[in-house]
Amino acid sequence: MKKLKQGNYDVLFADPIYPGSDLTADMLGIPLVFSLRFSLAHNWERMCGQLPAPPSFVPAAMSKLTDKMDFLERLWNVLFYALIFLFYFKICDFMHSNLFNNMLFVTGTPTSACELMGKADTWLMRTYWDFDFPRPLLPNFKFVGGIHCKPAKPLPEVE
Repeated sequence: MKKLKQGNYDVLFADPIYPGSDLTADMLGIPLVFSLRFSLAHNWERMCGQLPAPPSFVPAAMSKLTDKMDFLERLWNVLFYALIFLFYFKICDFMHSNLFNNMLFVTGTPTSACELMGKADTWLMRTYWDFDFPRPLLPNFKFVGGIHCKPAKPLPEVE
């Protein structure tokens, strides 16, 4: 950790699939930028990033529903959101929270994986906004679809 602090980094760029980057950014006191495609039923984005996604009209990712839903499909969408929520936040987050509770001595305050993920300054969504269904977005959620597919250009020389 001492070497990372001496590096004087400006930002931490990470994929939220791998735990620990949010804790590292918090300990270093630098901004955190997440880059992800999506999470099942947009759980991370909704619960940790506070992205509004009302199940009444925003179809859950991987649910095979569209934005044109009848009543039964809307009901299925609500159930899908609930099932994925129960799976992730009752099983997966339990394991991550144990990791963060073990790291309590480092930060000095109790925390959870979702609480630290929610502190991300920017969420880069690796998809196109026009491939997704209409839904409300927050200003810190940016669509950057395709940047990972283009050939990289060399950076300009700094003088």
